[in-house]
Amino acid sequence: MIITGVDFKFPPPSKIRPLIQEFVKDIPPLRKKYHPVEYSALIHLRFVNIHPFIDGNGRTARLLMNLALLQAGYVITIIPPVLRREYLDCLKVSTWGDNKPFISLIVAMVYESQKDYLRILQILNEK
Repeated sequence: MIITGVDFKFPPPSKIRPLIQEFVKDIPPLRKKYHPVEYSALIHLRFVNIHPFIDGNGRTARLLMNLALLQAGYVITIIPPVLRREYLDCLKVSTWGDNKPFISLIVAMVYESQKDYLRILQILNEK
């Protein structure tokens, strides 16, 4: 598998099933242990690092992240295309064992999305 512009090494196909099984098993403890925004970032990160599909892994990871956010009462959050390089750099750093930059990026994106929704509500309220 290849992601344009990065040099990640993903697990071989023989490892995908056990990694996904472990991922699913770890969801409830992660949800209990972490703040909802941090939890959403971690499931995004874990899924995208397993990379089980030929295409659509990032989209699926972002859907899982947003599902977790919505379940916790947060708004849908986007990672704008202009931040693709930063997103990929944070993913790369996480493969070296440091999840903090990726979590910080997601926290910032959730914050910005919350602000966007509040601005929209304020505009609608003024009408």
